[in-house]
Amino acid sequence: MRSWTQMLGDVARGANAARDLPREEAEALFATWLAGELPELEQGALWSAYRIKGESTDELLAFVAALEASAPALPLPAGASYPVVLPAYNGARREANLLPLLALVLARAGLPVLLHGTFGGMAEPDGARLTDHSPAGRLSAGEILRAMGYPPLASRDEISFEMESRQLAYAPIDILYPGFARMLALRQRLGVRSSAHTVAKLFNPFAGPALQVAAVTHPPYLERLKDVFEASGRLALLMRGTEGEPVANPKRRPALIAVRDGRAELLFDKDSAPLKALPVLPSDASLDATCRFTEAVLAGRLPLPAPLADQAAALLYLSGIVSSPQAAYSLLPAAPAAQGVS
Repeated sequence: MRSWTQMLGDVARGANAARDLPREEAEALFATWLAGELPELEQGALWSAYRIKGESTDELLAFVAALEASAPALPLPAGASYPVVLPAYNGARREANLLPLLALVLARAGLPVLLHGTFGGMAEPDGARLTDHSPAGRLSAGEILRAMGYPPLASRDEISFEMESRQLAYAPIDILYPGFARMLALRQRLGVRSSAHTVAKLFNPFAGPALQVAAVTHPPYLERLKDVFEASGRLALLMRGTEGEPVANPKRRPALIAVRDGRAELLFDKDSAPLKALPVLPSDASLDATCRFTEAVLAGRLPLPAPLADQAAALLYLSGIVSSPQAAYSLLPAAPAAQGVS
């Protein structure tokens, strides 16, 4: 294998002249980085170089393979359906964070759901807790779930137990993959996101197939994620997220794209019709208002926003619990009429 300097010489040639690493080298590089054996200077240089260059499909697949091999896989929950994996790294600031509501709706419908993110760095002091974008004013899914009785878990055994007993678990990334948590923390020193933030949307921590949900903020990145999931043959739902979280905008549904058996398929088209009325939503983005709204929807006192119902229907269908998206609405609280199924 070539030296780190030689690899860096390929990756850091600038946006137009940089070369992709072969898959084997990319996997070895990422594995070394995760193990804490890559010198600090090279870490910073590669972090910035990949920020400029971007990653090829093969490089991302190699990074994901290295990450998944860096720790034991979680056992698959019992049952016939695929567990849903929700990366929850952004939080929300402008609107209420409804990702926990989606997760709870799915769990109550019978789907095992795992959220993973940076909140609750159980092995870190408060001052070193990991963040994604600026943490100022952002409310994370982990904070909401903790307030609703689902605290961040402290071990892989606890995660597996919660998945079996409650159908829903929140796994801090430093419990799942400590080396990856250290890598993500570089964002706080280097000031920009890089490959690790894309890999966080792509890994499957289970010892078998899962239904992964991956969301982007900028539409061009959707094509990159689609290429990766098509090449990997994994099952996924792709979409434009809400403030970076993998949950549909409650006011207007994004396109919901399934990837399975190496092919992408549009399940729900983007809602482009004029908005006739605003849905009932939390009064503000605070923890208290978000929790009260979530409880009211789960109790059937308020309707589930239609775009979230469509996303939940798509996931219940892809997981194998129901035979069509339309059949899933009967499993949801205050189910609206199905719309826009292509």
